[in-house]
Amino acid sequence: MKIAFFDTRSYDKASFTKANVDGGFNYEIDFRDYKLNKNTALTAQGFDAVCVFVNDVVNAEVIDVLKKCGVKLIALRCAGFNNVDLKAASEAGIKVVRVPAYSPYAVAEHGAALLLSLTRHIPQAYLRTKTANFNIDGLTGRDLHGLTAGILGTGKIGQIMAGILKGFGMKIIAYDPYPNEKWAGETGATYVSKDEIFRQSDV
Repeated sequence: MKIAFFDTRSYDKASFTKANVDGGFNYEIDFRDYKLNKNTALTAQGFDAVCVFVNDVVNAEVIDVLKKCGVKLIALRCAGFNNVDLKAASEAGIKVVRVPAYSPYAVAEHGAALLLSLTRHIPQAYLRTKTANFNIDGLTGRDLHGLTAGILGTGKIGQIMAGILKGFGMKIIAYDPYPNEKWAGETGATYVSKDEIFRQSDV
C-alpha cells in the first residue's frame, strides 16, 4: 500500500516510520510538509491512501480529485473530522477512518499545566532567568487552593480536570447540557447554569 502523508512534522515521520517497521507493515509512505487542499490534491496520484491532519481541507472538490487519482482511503491522524466531507467521500467510494480518541489524561494534565503557568507566571520567570535577571517583581503568583474552578463539559476530559483541580483544594462547579449527577455526587462537584459558571468561577 502506498500512503501520502500531508502536513507532517519531524515527529510524524519518526513515529510513523517506526510503527511501519515495528508492525511489519512495509507500507510505502511519502511524507509531505504541505497541506492537502484543492491545489495539492493531484500530488496524491498513484497513492492508495492519504493520511491527513486537522488543517487539511478534504471537501467535495478535493475528494473528487482524490477519486480520480485512485485514492481509496482517507485516514485522519486526529479525532475530529469536521474538515472532511463524509457524504462526498461515501459517494466517491472512499473510506474514511480516524483516531477514535486521545488520552483524556494528557489533555487534562496539559490544561492544568497551562493554568499553573498562568497563575505562577512561569513563562515570564523563565524568560527573565535566561537573561540572568532574578528580579521577582510582578511575578507573585496566586494560590489555587480555595478558589472556584468552573468546568465546561463533564465528559472524560472535564471529569479528569475536575479531579486534578480538586486535588489543589479547589471548589468544583460545572456546566454540561447533559449533567452526570452520579459523577457530581461522588466527587462533590455542583452543576450550575452556563451564566452562573462564569459568574462564580475564579478559573
